[in-house]
Amino acid sequence: MKHSRRSVLALSLICMSVVSSAQISETFQLRRLSQISRTSPVQPRHETHVPATTSSDVIWVKCPDQAQALGASCGRLSVPLDYNLPQGAHTSIYFEVYLHTNTGTAVSAILANVGGPGLTTTGLRSMWLGMFGPNLDAHDLLLIDDRGTGGSDAIDCKPLQYGLGPTFDAEVAECAAQLGPAASLHSTGDVAMDTDAVRAALGYELVDYYGGSAGGNDVTSYATRFGSHIRSLILDSPVGTPAMLPFAINYYISLASPRSVRLDCQRSPTCAPDHSDPDSEFAQLIKAVRRRAVRGHAYNASGDLVAVDLDEAGLFFLLPNPTGNFVGTGELLAAYESLLRGDSIPLLRLGAEGIVPLVTDSGPPNFFSYGAEFAIYCVSIDMPYEWSVAPPIRLTQLEEAVSDLPADYFEPFSKTAVNAELNSPYRECLDWEEPTPPAPIVPLGGTYPNVPTLVFSSDIDTVVPDELAGKVAALFPGSTFFVVAEAGHEPAETNQCALSLVNNLIEALQVGDGSCLKTPEIVWPALGRFPLVAADARPAEIDPNGGNEVGVAERKVVTVAVATAIDALKRSTFGGGNGVGLRSGTFQTTYGANGQKTTLTNCVFSSDVTVNGTIEWANDSSFTADLAVTGTGTAGGALHVEGTWEAPGPVGNFNVSGTLGGRQVAALVPEA
Repeated sequence: MKHSRRSVLALSLICMSVVSSAQISETFQLRRLSQISRTSPVQPRHETHVPATTSSDVIWVKCPDQAQALGASCGRLSVPLDYNLPQGAHTSIYFEVYLHTNTGTAVSAILANVGGPGLTTTGLRSMWLGMFGPNLDAHDLLLIDDRGTGGSDAIDCKPLQYGLGPTFDAEVAECAAQLGPAASLHSTGDVAMDTDAVRAALGYELVDYYGGSAGGNDVTSYATRFGSHIRSLILDSPVGTPAMLPFAINYYISLASPRSVRLDCQRSPTCAPDHSDPDSEFAQLIKAVRRRAVRGHAYNASGDLVAVDLDEAGLFFLLPNPTGNFVGTGELLAAYESLLRGDSIPLLRLGAEGIVPLVTDSGPPNFFSYGAEFAIYCVSIDMPYEWSVAPPIRLTQLEEAVSDLPADYFEPFSKTAVNAELNSPYRECLDWEEPTPPAPIVPLGGTYPNVPTLVFSSDIDTVVPDELAGKVAALFPGSTFFVVAEAGHEPAETNQCALSLVNNLIEALQVGDGSCLKTPEIVWPALGRFPLVAADARPAEIDPNGGNEVGVAERKVVTVAVATAIDALKRSTFGGGNGVGLRSGTFQTTYGANGQKTTLTNCVFSSDVTVNGTIEWANDSSFTADLAVTGTGTAGGALHVEGTWEAPGPVGNFNVSGTLGGRQVAALVPEA
């Protein structure tokens, strides 16, 4: 059976919902880190050296060009593939060291893992240097690629990685067969032992360990085995053992979804005025697509026309895989309102943007290994079936386990939708193999160390909601748990306050004041409506200092023109940069060192207004646009827009000037 949606397992990482967009996504991650640190996250460091007490077992190798430019020392360490057979086959673990700048011995090595699983750690070196730069005066940064990922003998199951198999099930089965006994030798328990082997070989006594999302399992595995070497821990939207229970992942996604939609809307000045009861509207949307799927064709963010069949299962999938900075989450209510008026285009587009083929080319495995993801996750989750039986019998056992759940277990979603084969990690691992018992996340007799521990979650995150992150935090005796308002998945990577607490913990082993986490640093733009014609839009406010001459009708056109520009800009942050306007037209984006420039060509957001022009969005969040406006809904003219977008602080207003119909425009539109 050929699947049409990527699993909820896949790439629950920062902004990266599609592997082919990874480099663009990293660009935006670095933009955010640059903003919150107020310094460039990518700076050449010092002449490369190696730690003073390095074991002769370490093999130093030539660094990749970027790592070399940033002052890394790069090495490999051979470790047993199976720690129960130390004299058997070995695998090579790749790592990079960035030495501290002060004289004397490093206080510790900072370890980092962004999650995934299946993603490289060293390939995100610029991000890590940006995050931990304030600590690198006294601490070394040690980046280790988990076994099977990045430079550590990345698993390359070609049919699964490149979409070469006839079906997704066949690709999974072939990958498991390719790995053979090694299919269960890439667990986080194995990774923990690799990590400690590298630590010991480099002579570090203590580590400060950061784990984001699925990296929380890496931290848990290491901390419960080698707690005496832990100096501090940072768990950022952590997956841990509470998420590994049957149906837990989807349970928490269901629980958090209404809150995510509600809070994102209520905090946005373009959404809140139009949606007084977000929970009720969201529940109605779920029921609507449960009764009848929304079908048709729409363009995704990269301008590809795809067939969409958006049913309840598809809607459930969209919530833990928010496009861009919660773009999909922020547009759901407005898209549903349009659907009620007979306009399905906005909802179809959300479906097109959120649904990608499973049988697809994910590119070379050195950045993301699909095989490693399955080798790690499929043996970590407590499956509701027995590995000893054939996949068809496993499927029967899975269906029986779902049937035994209470009817309202996944409210407001139905059991059928949540556990559809397209959404369930249990279904996608059905054809995997567990030929030998994997090293568990927490070993028998393992204990959670009582060390200074920071745990974060975001109140709008559905990937690892605060209910789940809180259960993980409770396992660590020395933990302090913070829920961060309006942060992205892995808050320390998107929130200045959270990152400052991380840096302070590593520097002084003190948590610090987290009161700043209660107020959103950035309010992600949510939309109140998709006006079919300009007359349906909210009018822009009059700028009292600008001498405005246009009336309500043209001020509605001002709102539409700005919305057209922002609509394209949002898509440029998670697509390929070039795409199609909501109803027609195109946009093209070029990315530079200081930001990006997006050009609109005949873009149509409301059917009777056409917009041409350019948008410039700089790394400091400043926004300028020059737009030519035509169409049957306006007398036409030219507008100049200035302000900021996705900037830290309260949402302000764009200042819009220019002329429409020969009359002066002086208007204000929310920066959302």
